[in-house]
Amino acid sequence: MGWLNASNAYQRLALTAELLAQATLALDLARTRCDLGLSSIVELSQAQLNQTSAQVTDASARYDYQLQRSVLDYQTGLRR
Repeated sequence: MGWLNASNAYQRLALTAELLAQATLALDLARTRCDLGLSSIVELSQAQLNQTSAQVTDASARYDYQLQRSVLDYQTGLRR
């Protein structure tokens, strides 16, 4: 069970990193569109919120992986 949890947490790292990259790209695009007057501040604010949310999700995934890895190490006797 510990290995499965650690494996799932590890796979989630790639997913959340991609989510963060996409949110950052969307923010850059929204900022450029806003600077050019092609969109409103609302679109920019939403993109900023999405990026912040992606950052939180990514940090949570990293923490969860480290936690699951520590649990697995303890269960297999690598840590005491």
